[in-house]
Amino acid sequence: MDRYSRLADITKMIHTKLDKRTVLEQVVKAISEEIVRCDSVGIYLPIENNCFQGYVGKPVNFNGITLDKMIIDTKYDHLAQEILDTKKAIYIPDTSKDSRPDPRPINLFKIKSLFGMPIYYEDSMYGLVFLFDYESPLHLSDEEVEALESYVSMAAVAIRNTELLENSQKLVQDKQLLLDATKSLASCKTIHEVLETSFKYIGQALNNKNVAAHLRDFKSKTPLPQKLSHESHWNEEEWKKTHSEVNLDFTSDPVFTEVVRTKKPVLIPDVTKDSRLHKQAVARFGFTSMYVIPMVSRGEVLGTLGVVEFSGPKTYAESQQRLAESISDATASVLDNLLHLDQLEEIIESRTFELQEKNEILEQMNEDLRLLGKKNESILNSAGEGIYGLNRHGFITFCNPIAAALLGCEVEDMVGKHQDEVIYHFNEKQQIYDSMVSPIYQSLKLGEKVHSMQEKFSGINGEIIDVEYVAVPIESNGSHSGVVVTFRDVTERKQMEKKIHHQAYYDLLTHLPNRSYLTQKMKSAIKYSAEKAARAGVLFLDLDRFKLINDSLGHKIGDLILYEAAERFRQFVSERVTVARIGGDEFIILVEDVKEPSELGQIAANFINVLEEPFRIQGHELFTNASVGISIFPDDACNEDELVQNADTAMYVAKEQGGTYHYFTSLMREKNIERSNILNALYAAIERNEIEVHYQPKIDFRHNEIVGVEALMRWHHPEWGSISPEKFIPIAEETGMILKLGEWILEKAAFQQKEWSNMGYDLNIAVNFSMRQIQHPRLVETIKQIISKTNMNPASLEIELTEHTLLQSQHVAKLKELKKLGLRLSLDDFGTGYSSLRYLKDFPIDALKIDRSFVENMTHQPHVAALNSTIIYLAKQLNYDVIAEGVETKEQIDLLMDGGCYLMQGYYFSRAVPAKELLELLKNGLFIQEKVTE
Repeated sequence: MDRYSRLADITKMIHTKLDKRTVLEQVVKAISEEIVRCDSVGIYLPIENNCFQGYVGKPVNFNGITLDKMIIDTKYDHLAQEILDTKKAIYIPDTSKDSRPDPRPINLFKIKSLFGMPIYYEDSMYGLVFLFDYESPLHLSDEEVEALESYVSMAAVAIRNTELLENSQKLVQDKQLLLDATKSLASCKTIHEVLETSFKYIGQALNNKNVAAHLRDFKSKTPLPQKLSHESHWNEEEWKKTHSEVNLDFTSDPVFTEVVRTKKPVLIPDVTKDSRLHKQAVARFGFTSMYVIPMVSRGEVLGTLGVVEFSGPKTYAESQQRLAESISDATASVLDNLLHLDQLEEIIESRTFELQEKNEILEQMNEDLRLLGKKNESILNSAGEGIYGLNRHGFITFCNPIAAALLGCEVEDMVGKHQDEVIYHFNEKQQIYDSMVSPIYQSLKLGEKVHSMQEKFSGINGEIIDVEYVAVPIESNGSHSGVVVTFRDVTERKQMEKKIHHQAYYDLLTHLPNRSYLTQKMKSAIKYSAEKAARAGVLFLDLDRFKLINDSLGHKIGDLILYEAAERFRQFVSERVTVARIGGDEFIILVEDVKEPSELGQIAANFINVLEEPFRIQGHELFTNASVGISIFPDDACNEDELVQNADTAMYVAKEQGGTYHYFTSLMREKNIERSNILNALYAAIERNEIEVHYQPKIDFRHNEIVGVEALMRWHHPEWGSISPEKFIPIAEETGMILKLGEWILEKAAFQQKEWSNMGYDLNIAVNFSMRQIQHPRLVETIKQIISKTNMNPASLEIELTEHTLLQSQHVAKLKELKKLGLRLSLDDFGTGYSSLRYLKDFPIDALKIDRSFVENMTHQPHVAALNSTIIYLAKQLNYDVIAEGVETKEQIDLLMDGGCYLMQGYYFSRAVPAKELLELLKNGLFIQEKVTE
């Protein structure tokens, strides 16, 4: 069989049989047939700690040692490390004259010559291939090396395909596990069932059965050991007993307080390397690693799920952590409802028990009263409950003062009258009904004791009160002659129960349903829609510009805006439309029985349009709008969590488009995954030195010299390559990561400026600041510390702010504090925002930067050139520097110089470059007079 036939066979196997071992065995066979003088061929795949293990080869046995027992450790095998670093094949004709290979296998197997080659595809390294000869040099021809490269490329493709398939299968398995967990949790009726179910799926997600739950007491908020998985290494009784013996104070424990404060999980792979842990607790329980996941619902930590390992350090893949945390979120949602119901039931049970005790006492009193008669009338009058007697015809024979007072009359006004003349009966809806169907008359008629908690009484004064009563028959000579009714006013208790119910299921500010109510409503709507093959829609509405109002005018005004918006929304509530506030300025609208998706767009438009009228509050006329995202069951998702998440995703797209609505699409889910991946990678980027600072020079074209630089971030990911700032900067600003990145680049730039200054290059260095950074309360203190730490001249530091940042920040005083430090402020991208002269009047800026779009269009659009001239003239009159961005042609330079702008930056001079390259530009003092491409 020739080479091309072998390659064709391997290609066919890759596409028809995704079995890594089978394909790699075929690759080894092909190599051994091609290179007949080779004594041994082996493929080694990566394992842990930068080592590689034999996977397939020929022969599979070397002097009694099987291939899978052969390990290549790059700490000792410098040849293997060099192949990995260079991604190039290396041939050693005589191993006795080369120190790079690990001498141990060379001596053990008496290897004379060897040939090593990396297995890689694109930028991913998958393993190593080695060919050995025990007697004479291999002396591979160029044709044979080319054949080897072809076979090894096939091996790389095979490994990559199987890994992609395994990753895809793992993703599907994880999603199914989360769906199963969510479904199982939704059917749980008790806290015990919820935790057992959570333990089961957390254990599967992390491949670890040692799971425990601590729940915070709803009164004291102290975490208490609640439950331990029955599959755990420990027994639950001993586990709880050890907690009390160790006397672990969770309120001051650093790990638990961090989880509660940040609402984020804490993973401690090795307990011996973390000083936060309670040493005695670690020793008593005997665990070696710990993973604590918060259960968060409605912004409150209900408790934690703890996963421990007893056999050594342990960590988990990011996908495992995300899956476990998603299961924890689903657990918290179900647990929250059950905990609220438990609290309500506890209160009701306590009150009911109290009432039962009272009723037993009153029943005994009634019995005593019948026996003692008139001589114990004083006891009757001193009872704390209302008591009256009826004869068989319903006339009142006696009553105590408490009964008369509760019914708004005197004792003498009641005795001798028919009950219907002075007591009116109402049901729970305050509808009056015929007293003949009252349980009291049933007691009169049948001679049976009755008890009621669902009625209301009203006396002749018309005041309606909630009552609980017991009617006990009066026995006389074996027959009943009437009843004694003992009742109490429970209006206050009923009101408290309603208040508790309202707090559990309704928003306290707007009185709209809250997340708990909405979750139950959505579950029933989804169930109904699934049974009837109908649609249901979820609209995620977020108020635009609300944060600006809240920050500038205060939370009181913000709360009034939310209340008024909710009142406007209330007009759209119906049997099929539910409006809920889930927090902040976010609302969710559930629409049931949807005929066509288009009607959801009309409903969204109604909610947006109702906000067009300004809000007139305490002398302010305020405007806000709304952005609405729409997702549909079952088109976009099959459960309430995914529906809300997808609608939330669509809402952010609508917000980018400005005050409109947008339907969810599958493309948004992919973008969400990309954003999530970028965010996760961004957290580690600084520590891994993946982010660098590049500097773009600012030129004084009059003298053709560098007078300053702008510091810009550049991110090179080891797998994804260069990532555009346009992708990761918005994510950093949205999540707050920009605070850490901003402080990092400011310090790097300050140190670099000081270094250049010491070399004789006194450059102005500009750093871009976002709105989040300007609004941070410790901004001024942070910049002071960096200036002090780097010992740089503050006059050489320039803060660049966009018009949008300046408008949104509302921090004139803070900008003036920065000016007092001696640094400069410049207005970036001038002309692209509001271009208000108010900035120039109110804000202490030093320079204007003309946006690159104005520079780009000035050569072929005369009115743009005229605008630039106006900006330059205005800046000069105000004694501001003016800098043109994005200069790329000599024609643009000439127009700018004619207009009086001589400070420029752009690709015509230089792209943003590392500090070393900029130093070369400074030394040479020359620039290429043609366009520079990125």
